[in-house]
Amino acid sequence: MIFSITERCNLSCKGCYAQAFNRKREGEISPEKLEDIIGQAHDLGTSIIIIAGGEPLVRNEIISIIASHPDIIFPVFTNGLLIDEEMMSVLEKQKNLIPILSIEGDREETDSRRGAGVYEHVNKIISKTQGKNIFWGLSLTLEKDNFNLITSKGFVKELSRLGCKIFFYVSYVPVKHGTEDMCLTSEQEKKIVEIVNDYKHKFPALFIAFPGSEEEMGGCLASGRGFVHINARGDLEPCPFAPYSDTNLKEQSLKDALGSEFLKKIRENHENLKETKGGCALWENRQWVASLLKDSQGERNICSSDTIQSFELSP
Repeated sequence: MIFSITERCNLSCKGCYAQAFNRKREGEISPEKLEDIIGQAHDLGTSIIIIAGGEPLVRNEIISIIASHPDIIFPVFTNGLLIDEEMMSVLEKQKNLIPILSIEGDREETDSRRGAGVYEHVNKIISKTQGKNIFWGLSLTLEKDNFNLITSKGFVKELSRLGCKIFFYVSYVPVKHGTEDMCLTSEQEKKIVEIVNDYKHKFPALFIAFPGSEEEMGGCLASGRGFVHINARGDLEPCPFAPYSDTNLKEQSLKDALGSEFLKKIRENHENLKETKGGCALWENRQWVASLLKDSQGERNICSSDTIQSFELSP
């Protein structure tokens, strides 16, 4: 499960999908409901819950919730700015909390997209992990211009030497109009899968490409085929890049919500989500995904009209 527990963030990154969707920000689920939902996921047998945002560490209650579920792995995708000495101590003790730090490459690439000084701060965090028993990883947004750098053997070798155990390559999705030039070329989209499979055998780390690695698992895993997404207001969605829902976890249980007719329709029409051309299949077929919800009888559209307008931009 991917759980975007907040839309609040202390950065304003270029092309950020969370900001581009222009969701209504009121109604963030309470700490009690956050804990309840994760408890329900535990009871259903969920073993990995990716915690995302916004910047998830602005909700510091997530730390104690993670501690109460030691048999679930929680990769926490963070920009790292809120990781201080106290948090470093937590990371040493809570082995199921895995910080996934976000960078875009070296200083120039990271600060250009994330803001001045971010690269230096993340580097300081990485330095502080040295000599400590902390399992950590990196989230690297694959863009056309940084592709060669962040997939190079030299770049990976150095970060592996510093202790990085997960390289999570996320292909940029142009949810914000005017950022299409940041997308990977067709050649790069094909190449990333080859690179990830090669590096798995060359470095002592896990390598995951999203959505590239999904192709080896039969294509898009969203909508409950492999994972689902919960947004900060409790809406159960197919994926972070598909902001549509007919169910809300403030009103019904996770088990019942997973029986959503909307999600079922996507799964039953999986042939429409083949990822042979690379890129995010849900995003490429966003108008079809939207039509499934619109055409459903008796279903309720949780998303705001602003979100729909943003999501249905012409390809």
